[in-house]
Amino acid sequence: MAIENIDMDQCIGCGACMTTCPMDVIRMDDNTEQPVIMYPEDCQICHLCDLYCPVGNIITISPTKYVRPMVGFG
Repeated sequence: MAIENIDMDQCIGCGACMTTCPMDVIRMDDNTEQPVIMYPEDCQICHLCDLYCPVGNIITISPTKYVRPMVGFG
């Protein structure tokens, strides 16, 4: 996994993380108006979500990405 967590206690719900993500990993929850990590497996570890967050240091991104091996192909 790459993107791991968004600290909802500090998040202001501005949506900057969602709009800057080129892989559409983060979506806004219509009910809570807070970001939700929807597709963590698509994260490319570009850090744009964290860089453009006006609060800063509330998004946890792992430095490595785990890719599950495909079994049964070949």
